[in-house]
Amino acid sequence: MNLGIRLAAILLSCAGAVSAQDALALLTAAQQAQSARSFEGVVVFMHDGRFDAVRVVHRPGQAGYQQIASLSGMPRALFRDARETRIEAPGRAQRLPSLAFTAHAFDAARVGENYRIQQSSQERIAGFDARVIDAIARDDVRHSQRLWINPDNGLLLGVALVGPRRETLQQVMFTSLVVDAREQKSQGAPAPSPVVDTSLPIGLPSGFRLIAERIEGTRRSLVLSDGLAMITLYLEPRTDELDRLTTLRRGATQLASRQLGHQRAVVVGEVPLATAVDLANRAAQALND
Repeated sequence: MNLGIRLAAILLSCAGAVSAQDALALLTAAQQAQSARSFEGVVVFMHDGRFDAVRVVHRPGQAGYQQIASLSGMPRALFRDARETRIEAPGRAQRLPSLAFTAHAFDAARVGENYRIQQSSQERIAGFDARVIDAIARDDVRHSQRLWINPDNGLLLGVALVGPRRETLQQVMFTSLVVDAREQKSQGAPAPSPVVDTSLPIGLPSGFRLIAERIEGTRRSLVLSDGLAMITLYLEPRTDELDRLTTLRRGATQLASRQLGHQRAVVVGEVPLATAVDLANRAAQALND
C-alpha cells in the first residue's frame, strides 16, 4: 500500500505530494487497524435531516465478529462473522451468508487514479485526536469523502460523503469509543483474495473492479471497489417477466433494481444515483444478451 509515482506527479506541488503521502499512510493505517484492533463504541449516523445512534462491537481475527445494535428508532441488531450475517428485528430474523467479512486490501494506486488525496486539518473526535483526510472525487461517478483517522491507533473515527456542491450527504461519527489495547497478532502473509470471475460481460463504472464474489444457487453477489467506495451487485433470475426500474435512497446509499425479462440486477452502494442506475441497466441487459 504505497503511493505511486504517478499520484505524486498528479498532485499540485512537491509540498502537496508530501501531504498526500502522509494522508495515504494514514489511510493505510486505518485499513490495517480494521483487521488488528478490537474496539466498541457508539456511532451516530446523520442523514436526510435526522440521525440514528448505533452501538458497534468489532473483534478482528479468524474468530472475529461484528455486532451492531440500534439505540434509536426501531430495535434492530446485526451480527456478522466469517460464516453468516444475522439480522434481527421485532418479530423477524434473517440469516444470510457473509459475502465479504474481511476487509479488502486498500489499493493506493487506484485511489490516486480516482481521488485527489490531501490532509486538511486536525480535530478531536470522541476524546481522540483525529487527522482529517479529504478524498476528492476526480469525476461524477463517485462521491468525495472526508475521513477522520486517529494517528496513534489508526482507527477510522468518522466518515462523511460529500456531494458535487460540497454539501454533506451523510456522516458517520463515533461519539464514544473504547479501544482494546491488545492487538491481533499477524498470522503471516494475509489470506489471498477470493478468486473472482473477471469474464463477466458487464461494463463496470469507471475506476471500479470486481474484488469478491459469492454464488448462492441461482443468485450471484459481486462486490466492486474503486479503492475506497464499494458497490454490491446482485444478479438473479425471476419467475415473472417485467421491464421495470426501481430506485430507493437512504442518506447517500442508493439502491437501483432493474428487471428485464426474467433477469434482475440490483445495485446497492454509496454512489451517485446515475452510477447505480447505469450499472443496474447494463447488468440487466448483459444478463439477457
